[in-house]
Amino acid sequence: MSRPCLWTELLGETAPAEISLLIKSLRFERQLKEELENPPPSMMDSTVWGLCKDFTKGGGYFKIEAYIKTWDIQPVWVYNVDYIRTELEDDFKIHLYRALFMAPTARKPIGDRVNIYFAMEISKTEPEAPVEVRFLLESRRLIHTPGTSKFSEKWLTDITDTKDLFQRMMES
Repeated sequence: MSRPCLWTELLGETAPAEISLLIKSLRFERQLKEELENPPPSMMDSTVWGLCKDFTKGGGYFKIEAYIKTWDIQPVWVYNVDYIRTELEDDFKIHLYRALFMAPTARKPIGDRVNIYFAMEISKTEPEAPVEVRFLLESRRLIHTPGTSKFSEKWLTDITDTKDLFQRMMES
């Protein structure tokens, strides 16, 4: 169920589509696992993200912050992680978070912002299962899995460069 006014206010125009894409991806992967006789082991490392039975919203927040600290990005980037909400599925809960990145400078103290959306899927029926995590950068369609995607600072700069270009086009 979409709440355009609230979403637009909280996350900007593109957020609902991006979050919807994350949720669809988790559903699709879940269906694939159910259809396979011998599903492959999870790509999630339970020692990093934990087990479903141990998950808390606050714990998810700290796990995302710890994961971001492993990224090889310049210290000029500052960020903040926020909890957005929970999506309820039949046998799963999907907890949604947003990491808001910015690279302030003396010339532009409030720089262009880049949103990275995280989805953490928690099984209600399999408490020993690892927490499934995916993330997506704003205005991008590629869904990343921690442990299989190596984060690149270029992703952030590409988005800010695109925003700068768009802003200049709008001003001229």
